[in-house]
Amino acid sequence: MPINNYKGFIRMTGFCKTKIPAEVTAALESIKDNEEAVRLYGIHLGTEMCKKILASGIRTLHLYTLNMEKSALAILQNLGLIEESKISRPLPWRRPANVFRVKEDVRPIFWANRPKSYISRTIGWELYPHGRWGDSGNPSYGALTDYQFMRPRARDKKLVEEWVVPLKSVEDICEKFKKFCLGKLKSSPWSELDGLQPETGIINESLGKINTKGFLTINSQPAVNGERSDSPSVGWGGPGGYVYQKAYLEFFCSKEKLDALVEKCKALPSLTYMAVNKDGSWVSNTGQTAVNAVTWGVFRAREIIQPTVVDPASFIVWKDEAFEIWSRGWARLYPEGDSSRKLLEETWNKPVPGGRWDAKTPKICPVEQLVPPIFGAPNAGRNASSRSVPSCPTYQTHP
Repeated sequence: MPINNYKGFIRMTGFCKTKIPAEVTAALESIKDNEEAVRLYGIHLGTEMCKKILASGIRTLHLYTLNMEKSALAILQNLGLIEESKISRPLPWRRPANVFRVKEDVRPIFWANRPKSYISRTIGWELYPHGRWGDSGNPSYGALTDYQFMRPRARDKKLVEEWVVPLKSVEDICEKFKKFCLGKLKSSPWSELDGLQPETGIINESLGKINTKGFLTINSQPAVNGERSDSPSVGWGGPGGYVYQKAYLEFFCSKEKLDALVEKCKALPSLTYMAVNKDGSWVSNTGQTAVNAVTWGVFRAREIIQPTVVDPASFIVWKDEAFEIWSRGWARLYPEGDSSRKLLEETWNKPVPGGRWDAKTPKICPVEQLVPPIFGAPNAGRNASSRSVPSCPTYQTHP
């Protein structure tokens, strides 16, 4: 089992009454407060141990991951046993190890970057969606608690390093979102993941431009039209299939920008949008029970798989969490009374005059491929074009 963090290693070896070699203790002692360095040492140590095992003639390795597979995968890559490009995802999101969720294969897209939060808020469900999302009015999400805002110490440290900087204006706030989309920051208060998803590289330049226009993005996916399922950037489900995605974008914006966007959308009937503010005021061109599949896959001898959907009922639940992150996930990282904290809290709690952006005004989720032209940014991605994606998707047949 690779060493992933110092405290966990000491706790586990103490529980198992394992004798730790002196050289390992000495190596860890100097880096025990640096979780990333501990993790990298764990990968190095695991790799060297496995090399000795294989060199002795033993041909089988058994690595325990405890649901933290990155270190185990890194060890296997170092040994030359697997190639990073050939590691496939069974679904666009990672399935939990929980045996009761083994058949779950559909989720709302809103928690794409916060999977642990989604699992904690759905842990009480008797049945998990399988095949289709079903009646959006049935699921009852758990309430927001401190658990959804707990982070590992290393992630907290990274957030403080990258996001707790002096903020003098709303433009400074916009700049933080832009830098994250361009990959210049590795953390985000709205994400539990490390950095950006590989597919974001297809549209990150467009996302950067969108953020400079005052649309602060927290979730997105590029349009994909029949890409092979083993694609390293957008593939999932293993080889032999084809995957599809509708372009999706989720962001905070001002009431003025929302009004202008809604007006433009009137000429684009194929584009679907939903917007809601902190108080629950709803604006949309679709029904509140209309579930929209935004990711699907076609595989031989299997039904069409639709693992990611936009569900209005779930969006109403998610918006509380998304707005709360402004305060509990970002502002409170600053000392009480700090001017940057006050700016974030004022932005979150009340409208900012003069037509500037503020978080209390609507948060909107446009869906479909026509999103980039609306913001004056070029379409990006392999099959992104100015045409729309039909509400009922069509499927291509490939030789």
